[in-house]
Amino acid sequence: MAKNQTKLQPLERLTIWPHRSLSRKGFIVLITILAGLLFTIGVGFFLAGAWPVIGFLGLELLVVWGAFNLNYRAAKVRETIETNTETLKIKHTDERGKLAITEFPVGWVRIHLSPSVTPGESASYRQRVILSSHGRKAEVGEFLHPAEKAKLSREVDRMVSRSRAARDKIFRQ
Repeated sequence: MAKNQTKLQPLERLTIWPHRSLSRKGFIVLITILAGLLFTIGVGFFLAGAWPVIGFLGLELLVVWGAFNLNYRAAKVRETIETNTETLKIKHTDERGKLAITEFPVGWVRIHLSPSVTPGESASYRQRVILSSHGRKAEVGEFLHPAEKAKLSREVDRMVSRSRAARDKIFRQ
C-alpha cells in the first residue's frame, strides 16, 4: 500500500500564465499621467469655448481604463501541468476562476507541436501544443507566444519522459 501512495504523488508541476509587461502599479501611474494630460487638454478646449470636447476626453480615458481591465482579467488564466508515475494532469483555470481538469495516462500521452516550424508574424495560423491519448486531445499554453510554445512542448515531453522512467523504476523493484 505504501508503494501505491508514493506512486500517485506529483513528481513534477509546471504552472504557466499569460505574460503582462505592465504591473498594476504601472497601470495606475499610466492612467494618472493620461488623466492629467487629458485634463490639461480639456481645460485648453474649455477656455477656447469648445467645452463639449471635455466629454469626449473623459470617454477616451474610460475606454483606455476598460481595455486595460479586460487585459488584466484575461491575465488571470492559469494552467498547471502535473505528472506522476501514472497520469499527466492539466488543470486549466479560466479568467473567472472556473477549473477544468484533464488527465492522460502518462504511458500513452503524446505531445505534438503543430506546426513544428514557428509561423511568421504575418501567418494566418497559430502554433499549438496538443496533448493526446486514446482519441482525446487537449491544448496547453494557448495564450503563449510561439517561441514559448516550442519550449513548453519540449519541457512537457521531458516531464513525461521522467515520469515514465520513474514508473519503470518502481515496477522493476
